[in-house]
Amino acid sequence: MKTTETIILLCAVACASAQGQSISKLDTGAGLYSANTGAVIVDPNWTVSLLGTVPAGKTPPGGIPTGAAYLVPNTGFPIGSSWLANDATSTWLTYATPTPVGADTTRDTFQYQMTFTAGNSGLLGINFLGDNTDELIINGEDLGSNPGQFHTWLATPISYAVTEGTTYVVDLDVYNAPRDDSQDPTGARVQFTGDIVTGASASVPEESSMIVNAALLALPFSAGLIRKLRKNRAA
Repeated sequence: MKTTETIILLCAVACASAQGQSISKLDTGAGLYSANTGAVIVDPNWTVSLLGTVPAGKTPPGGIPTGAAYLVPNTGFPIGSSWLANDATSTWLTYATPTPVGADTTRDTFQYQMTFTAGNSGLLGINFLGDNTDELIINGEDLGSNPGQFHTWLATPISYAVTEGTTYVVDLDVYNAPRDDSQDPTGARVQFTGDIVTGASASVPEESSMIVNAALLALPFSAGLIRKLRKNRAA
């Protein structure tokens, strides 16, 4: 029965692949909380860039972002004291490592960005935090800000309709108000809710679907072949 069992396992793997992954897997720092104890960790789904400073041409304390969005460690300032604590759902990201926490007078604005393709149609919920002020933009559409900044999640996540097969660019633009006296960190945090999946589109045939169909068609043949081989050995 090993051949049949192998085919069944292949079907299961292919089906799982075809389903894509939950949008929550794209929360900032998703799946990395337990390892985020001080080591340098880069979020694989998000990037960060410098949109500008006032006046233009200044360099933020942590330097010009390279694109890598770094997880802010679970312990130490500003986590838990100024910012809401990281948790297993999402963590804070910032533009440099170690996390710049000193004075910052550059009036810098950073853009945290993530791109995904919807595997189904439906409503996506987005909640977010930023230090200091923020603006959520998807495919160029301004969806608003969080007045709670880095202290409080939105009471009701922003709702956004997505269409299967469409690619979306999620931007969270964060402006860091200047402070020249002491601590002035900046960062962003995003969480998604809803039944949206990313990746494979349910209505488009894929290689995984072809594997499933071929495996299912082979089941009767493989079972018959096994019975024939057993008879030959018995004879």
